[in-house]
Amino acid sequence: MMTDPQYPPPTTARHGRPAPPVTATERRQANAKPGRNILAIVGLVLGVAALVVAFVPDIGFVAWPLAGIGLVLAVVGLVQAKKGAVGDRGLAITATVVSVAALLSTAGMLLYSTFLGGGESGLHLPAVAGDKHAVTFQVTSAGGATVRYGSLSDQRTENAPASTDAWEGQASYNNGSYLLTLTADTRNSQLNNEISCAILVDGKKVAENSGTTIALCTANVS
Repeated sequence: MMTDPQYPPPTTARHGRPAPPVTATERRQANAKPGRNILAIVGLVLGVAALVVAFVPDIGFVAWPLAGIGLVLAVVGLVQAKKGAVGDRGLAITATVVSVAALLSTAGMLLYSTFLGGGESGLHLPAVAGDKHAVTFQVTSAGGATVRYGSLSDQRTENAPASTDAWEGQASYNNGSYLLTLTADTRNSQLNNEISCAILVDGKKVAENSGTTIALCTANVS
């Protein structure tokens, strides 16, 4: 004797009412793939750029903001991927790792250049043979002048003779950033004394000034 096949009863919602049918839009949304993780992509690009720049002399400091921004974007992208809002979770993890590696590389290069690669740090007054950079302070004063030169944290005082020849003071450094200062003022306030000053780093003039009773030169160097 043949019996009718048994079918499961229709799905019912709460309160015994049938569940509403799934619409085509809801079906498409359920089957849709998560969007691209733009933040992770940008974070990876910045992290790779920072990792490269970190090893370039004189512009390695640019790696700090690049890696920092890249890390923030990568972490936000990773959080969004975990929530399912976007895809590319693996890409977000890679971007995070690369940005952290860029930060560590930048810090390592800074420590190396400061304590190992460049020799003793600090502005040396007078100059030390073998330093990478040579600093020359120059003053001309027809009536003589009192000269103070060096950096904000370390200065020397000397007297420039009354001569048209330039007085010179020497300094040197290997690495670091310094605000070099040079001040020359006349010994006799009653004398109209033309004074000029200049600061040269590795033979290149980085600051110059002149005045009748005082001259002041400053320059940021690194």
